[in-house]
Amino acid sequence: MPPRSGHPWRGLAAAAVFVVAACSDSTGPQAHLASPEQLSADLQSVAGVVTSPAFASFATIGTAAGSPAAVSTPAGALLQAAPITPPRTSSQPYADAPRRLAALRAAGVALGSTISASVIPSQYLAQTFVWDDATHQYVVGPDAGPSNGVRIILYALDPLTGQVAEPSNAVGYVDLLDQSNGGTNALEVLLNGGTPASPGTTYAHYTITGSVTGNPPTTFTATASGFVSDGTRTLTFDATFSGTNLTTDNPDVDLQVTWDLNDPAVHIELHETLATSDANHVTISVHFSVIRGTETVSVDGTITEVVSPLTVTADLHITVGGVPYADVVGTNQGIQLRHHDGSALSAAELQAVSDLFEMPDNLSGAMESLVNPCQHMLGA
Repeated sequence: MPPRSGHPWRGLAAAAVFVVAACSDSTGPQAHLASPEQLSADLQSVAGVVTSPAFASFATIGTAAGSPAAVSTPAGALLQAAPITPPRTSSQPYADAPRRLAALRAAGVALGSTISASVIPSQYLAQTFVWDDATHQYVVGPDAGPSNGVRIILYALDPLTGQVAEPSNAVGYVDLLDQSNGGTNALEVLLNGGTPASPGTTYAHYTITGSVTGNPPTTFTATASGFVSDGTRTLTFDATFSGTNLTTDNPDVDLQVTWDLNDPAVHIELHETLATSDANHVTISVHFSVIRGTETVSVDGTITEVVSPLTVTADLHITVGGVPYADVVGTNQGIQLRHHDGSALSAAELQAVSDLFEMPDNLSGAMESLVNPCQHMLGA
């Protein structure tokens, strides 16, 4: 299984501690947000889409006893490499990016240079897994599952343990469907409330693909596209992930994702690259934009890190409609956040900027809980 965090880049957490500074050292134009409060509200609406009990239960099947998704098979960091997770609170802007590097690298190794006949082991095909209170684990149930995949019934969780609460109470189900063809591994994921006999809300429907080149694999490419929903709002996404130089100590990663929320209408784009000149140096380059109505708010710049001795340097710039708004600069000893003209941000602006900086990780995130429970199914 790929590392769950990028330990060499832990210093990014320190780089996220903002020191609000005010000093007039710029005479250029100064943009302003039309409404910092509304920007925060809209960003929180995007982050709040993945909140259903079915999502919470789906996030546990990768570790639940007896779950077919908890068994490693040869086809897979496919799901791990294409992050899709529920939004979470993060004080580490862009700190998840190095994890994607490790995931893509592991995915290339896991998938190898040939395409698997099936990304789902044959012993699981056409089966439905249900929770057995007597043995406290998933077991094969009496009902048939999809012919080209496996079905897992999802259950309410114990709020204290985060595991299936007993007596168990079904809250939905997920179908993992093998759509591999030609030179590409592909897995379709369909997450529903209700029961297979009477389906309820569709909380997610997406497909993840992955392919590699080289033997041993030197390049891995994955795509993820589809939608997630809370039953009221829908967030569609389209993503491409690629890793190169996977067999060296300086692999590189490129991530491009778009998200669109239907209500309120919010369009988000993220282009993120990780470049490693050697095992001790990494540079994360970021372009992130949020479009709401006629207002476009963008973040551009870099975060660089020297692993040993640890040094993190941030150089990020926020614009509104292409006009400078705020700058985030400094090192792991302290990051300064201020308007481009040197003046201090208001409390509402600070909250909006905080929400803005959390959003890339939260969304790259909101692909990850959808994929993490399935990573073992695909060999992570």
